[in-house]
Amino acid sequence: MKLQSTFALLDVMRGRKALDKLMPPGSQSLPDDQRIPVTIHGFISHRHGSDDGISQEFGVDVTRVEVCPNRSDRE
Repeated sequence: MKLQSTFALLDVMRGRKALDKLMPPGSQSLPDDQRIPVTIHGFISHRHGSDDGISQEFGVDVTRVEVCPNRSDRE
């Protein structure tokens, strides 16, 4: 099965206030060099919405989130 997604939603509980302080106001994205890379481990567990003809949301039960080194840390 091939799956394609261009986004994921993450419900942040612990660390949300610190993360919020890093985000610009409104819905602007962080500049590329300031984005925070993460790996999300979990299980697709349920249908979250309806198919709109383009995509469909599914709920993911997250078991672990890893914050990865920033690009600048790897260079």
